[in-house]
Amino acid sequence: MPPAPPIDATPLPGGRLSREDFSRIHDRTAAILSRTGMWFGSEAAVALFRSRGFKTDGPVVFFHEAALEAALASVASRFTLLGRNPAHTITFHPDEIAVGMGRSAAFIVENNQTRRKAAANDFIELFKLAQALPAIRMMGNLVTPGDMPPAAVYPFMMVNQIRWSDKPYIFMDPGDIDLLCIAFGITRERMRADADRQIAYAQSTINPISPLAVSGEQADFLMLSAEYGMPVSLSPTPATGSTGPCTLAGNVLLNNCEVLGLLVLSQLVRPGLPVFYGVFPSGIDMRTMAGTYGSPEARLMEAAAVRMARFYGMLTRGNVGATDALTCDFQSGAESMFNFTTAMANRINHLPGCGHLGSFAAASKEKMVLDAEAAAYAGRWMRPMDLSDEALAADLIQEIGPRGNFLTARHTFANFRTELHHPELFSRPTYEKWAAEGRDLAARAADTADALLAAYVPPDLDRETDKALARFLAP
Repeated sequence: MPPAPPIDATPLPGGRLSREDFSRIHDRTAAILSRTGMWFGSEAAVALFRSRGFKTDGPVVFFHEAALEAALASVASRFTLLGRNPAHTITFHPDEIAVGMGRSAAFIVENNQTRRKAAANDFIELFKLAQALPAIRMMGNLVTPGDMPPAAVYPFMMVNQIRWSDKPYIFMDPGDIDLLCIAFGITRERMRADADRQIAYAQSTINPISPLAVSGEQADFLMLSAEYGMPVSLSPTPATGSTGPCTLAGNVLLNNCEVLGLLVLSQLVRPGLPVFYGVFPSGIDMRTMAGTYGSPEARLMEAAAVRMARFYGMLTRGNVGATDALTCDFQSGAESMFNFTTAMANRINHLPGCGHLGSFAAASKEKMVLDAEAAAYAGRWMRPMDLSDEALAADLIQEIGPRGNFLTARHTFANFRTELHHPELFSRPTYEKWAAEGRDLAARAADTADALLAAYVPPDLDRETDKALARFLAP
């Protein structure tokens, strides 16, 4: 194994993990992958493994520990993810944190009450909203339109990513490569060449099927992503007692097995491909068998998995705003902010999730705006405290002295705008003003979303590029 970087000494809320614990998890991972293996539904992936000397039994691939060590030594932990607007380009490294939109909800919660199937216009509206919110730095398919033929969905989503945003994109389908080339004015050859310099034009996500299986579609998409240098989030979601063991530690171990098995495949295709270690095992409510993504167990497993990724020196991918609530209410706010603060405290690098409700099944404009507000809160919380002499203000304290006040001091006017966080939506009025307005937070979030959409200005996109993109859309 490569030398491990320093591990955060901060204990988990539920206890401390030692270097010996990480080594035990790794050793058991190596044993499971070598003796039990992983099932791959892709003939191409199995053929590649076989050609590199891996033992296979039909679709099951067995991993020797040397292959795990080689992949861990190869994977990159720094790269540049381009935005079409260079101002939005992100350079990922172990200390970078970027918040993004959620993924793949089938439903929209409208007016914070009724749920309906997501449509094409919802996809566009949510993209415009994310483009307008500075806290959201990465785009994603928050909803999947359900009002068009399946074959038309992916071209529609990629074309409209490009039309309505110039922030970094998500790569979702093989056909997206040509659309990305049009958007950035490059060729496939240039995309491959830039990947050798750790420059990427989009990022993708691969979800294995827990336990220990990968569909043919996902394995082939991983190989294609690696070929073109798309940084990949390897994101298992084993769930306690259903698709994973009914212990937190068992789920963390299974998560590690699935990440490392896919990591090996990614590095066989393109050694040095940047990969995000997925840190999102989940719970199950045994009374309803529903996934519990906003639960305390999910946060504990997330924290342990982050430390496992750090043990390997890998970048991490989690989520923010995770909630099992079906509407924007107290539960939604509590679970979402809990997720924001733990994810940022754990310094998870890639954090999609803004806009989700109902265990990732639904999305809403209100939730998108409120998650952006939560991201700003958590971001301020993560900003280091200034301990300079100017910030300590010892001379000023002596000057003001007992029973004085600091309201009219020049120091106050020089610092209050930057030192103090001023929320856009979370209110701090007097009771009288609050009572006179008579609107709750969800209603005010809806107003804010509508105002942002009314003021939305599309990013620059020349007419010829737009015409070239339009040719990919269904008539």
